[in-house]
Amino acid sequence: ITACGLAIAAGIAGIGWLVAHTAAALTGQHLTVSLTDSIRALIDWHHYLGDPRRAFPPGARHHLPGPALMYLAVAIVAGGLAAVVALAVRLANRLRLAHRRGYATGQEIRRTLSYRAAAQRGPASASGPRSVLALGIDRRTEQQLYGAAEDSYLYLGPPRSGKSVHLVIPQTLDAPGAALVTETRPDVLSHTLQLRATHGPVAAFDPQHLAGDRVPRLRWAPHAGCVDPLTAITRARALAAGAQLSPASVTDAAFWQGMTEAVLRCYLHAAALDDRSMRDVLTWTARPADPTPVRILRTHPDAAPGWVEELTAQSAADPRQRDSVWAGVRRAVDSLADPRVLDACSPPAGEALDLTEFIRDRGTLYLLGTTGAQLTVAPLVTALVEALVDTARTLAAATPGGRIDPPLTVLLDEAANIAPIPSLPNLLADGGGSGITTICVLQSLAQARARWGQAGADAMWDAATTKVILGGLAHAEDLQRISQLAGDIDDPVRTRTHGAGGASTSIAPRRLSALPIEVLRTLPEGTAIVLARRTPPVHARLTPWWDGPHAHVIEAALADRSNR
Repeated sequence: ITACGLAIAAGIAGIGWLVAHTAAALTGQHLTVSLTDSIRALIDWHHYLGDPRRAFPPGARHHLPGPALMYLAVAIVAGGLAAVVALAVRLANRLRLAHRRGYATGQEIRRTLSYRAAAQRGPASASGPRSVLALGIDRRTEQQLYGAAEDSYLYLGPPRSGKSVHLVIPQTLDAPGAALVTETRPDVLSHTLQLRATHGPVAAFDPQHLAGDRVPRLRWAPHAGCVDPLTAITRARALAAGAQLSPASVTDAAFWQGMTEAVLRCYLHAAALDDRSMRDVLTWTARPADPTPVRILRTHPDAAPGWVEELTAQSAADPRQRDSVWAGVRRAVDSLADPRVLDACSPPAGEALDLTEFIRDRGTLYLLGTTGAQLTVAPLVTALVEALVDTARTLAAATPGGRIDPPLTVLLDEAANIAPIPSLPNLLADGGGSGITTICVLQSLAQARARWGQAGADAMWDAATTKVILGGLAHAEDLQRISQLAGDIDDPVRTRTHGAGGASTSIAPRRLSALPIEVLRTLPEGTAIVLARRTPPVHARLTPWWDGPHAHVIEAALADRSNR
């Protein structure tokens, strides 16, 4: 108690001494005051609030300034002490984090997650600096974390965990080339539209008019290019995938999805061959016995061999099977029943977006659809994503290096809800080799399993070279899986025993998880665990858009929008 009292007295004396000397220094006076007088002055200060000089001994008063400068001196000392305390706390946290075992060291971060390491993994760019992706700051070493453009990314975080403000918005702004962004709310569009418009053309596929009139709406025909049978197959698969014929929701989903794809590819191929519109496709899906697509496939010289027989067999099948197949077909194009959606998918000649030029011009395409309308809008969004990715792969194959330069950024926010493209596992695995930076944002691994099945979800998890885990995940098995991926550490346990021969001490190692599941679940907001390639876990502090270099432009754009 005596030591504590002495420490408090010394602290009070030091504060009083600093205030007095700071106040005298403001007027250029030289002051001599003892620590004892400083303590008495602080104790008596409240009696002389109007003129604090009177709390000091008479010999010191004439060296001190008036009340205004005295209180300014108090503010200066208080601010300095607060800064010292904050610095001490920060250093203590740094020391505490530095001694946490199982996390990546500064050297390991510099080897794989530094700017230099990320830039070296990507190819040289003819259009400017090598492309990298900012991932936050390591809390232990304060090093900035970067990923390479050729890497693939999987972000996991429940709703309201900060995925958009910390990752999606900043990375949309930083995309070096063309960008495709899916979202269920126009938040990313609102925050990034103005800056992306200075980068290249912008457009939104927004059948529900969620974004209002702020951005030109894309008009795109899902059957465009389906004269090529392979394009028709790919497009039909995407439409069927968006219709949620998943193992979690439909019995024998693979069989029925295959039947749905077969009919859809015939319809898309026939419409493209005969220069029809999606209005005609919608009519055909409502009438399985409609002879028009059969006639086109039978008589057109460029029709794919055998397709007319397949469509005829499907329409002549047992009524129960036929009705089940066409139910899936109608579900895949159900959104066309909305006149706004049908209009967006039926552009006149010359008004449809040229995806090739859009990528070359470094455009930004926003694909919007609410979660509630995912059963209707998701098939179209999925088909459009597949079309853009196929176009990008074609462009990459035609270049000498086999890559798009600068890379195309495909940022699939709410991927399972609005853009469950069937080729996503493959895109995560090999998109980087074609200059396609793929970022998949999910609420949980369970969501991936429900959309792509267990094998597909496992393939996506394995293919993503960089995984970012935010706090709040609640699936114990998935948390355990992530924890096991981080590995174990040896925790030394000291044991002291007493016996006839005296006391002895032994130390034995104990295996503990480097990243316990309770730590994963309770990660503070604004932080995440980064698992990159062969690097140990990194506890990152994420940077929100309002702390980024474009904050003032975004805030001005948002203020201008709210004033309209």
